[in-house]
Amino acid sequence: MKTFEQWDIDEVERTFNLLPERNNTTMQRWLQAHVEPNAIEQSFLTKLQSDLLRSIDAWNEDELKFKFVAPLISLIGFNTDSFQAFTQRTLTASVDGITLSGRVDFLVATGKSKPIQPFFFLHEYKRVRGRESDPLAQVLTEMLVAQELNEHKFPIYGCHVIGRNWFFVVLEGRKYAESNQYSASDDGLFTIFSMLQEAKAIITTLTGT
Repeated sequence: MKTFEQWDIDEVERTFNLLPERNNTTMQRWLQAHVEPNAIEQSFLTKLQSDLLRSIDAWNEDELKFKFVAPLISLIGFNTDSFQAFTQRTLTASVDGITLSGRVDFLVATGKSKPIQPFFFLHEYKRVRGRESDPLAQVLTEMLVAQELNEHKFPIYGCHVIGRNWFFVVLEGRKYAESNQYSASDDGLFTIFSMLQEAKAIITTLTGT
């Protein structure tokens, strides 16, 4: 058994026969969604961005989560009657005979006291990729576990954050796609907002609510 943070992307691709796709249609549909913030949301996002620009280089990982990621996620409103956000929950599944397990930073799933059917993952990370662990590999192994728990019924969506930069990820079968980076320190913040809102809309459709 290897925990999520013990993998790097080369190992994940080789072990589970994962193939990166440049022109994944599910990722393209996600990227093409344009959800405009209303006036209140615009004001909130501008304030969040101002705080980020002032302090991002000084924040540690917990400060990034508490002062920027958590308020942004709260603005999206992932807590509904049908699904909700969970943090620091353990997920485990056997994928190709290999047990994958670990604590997930953030996921959206059905369930009340514990996640049952996961749809979206967010892996928060402060340091540059490759320093201590590989955030893309970590979120993909979490998404592989979700595939098993969901019996491969639909694509799994995810995101990983490296400082101010956000990368969105889709996993379908054994193919995955990663977006270009979107910086929360410029107009990319509004793309990040749109992508998160669209993720919520996708989950709402999948849960039939």
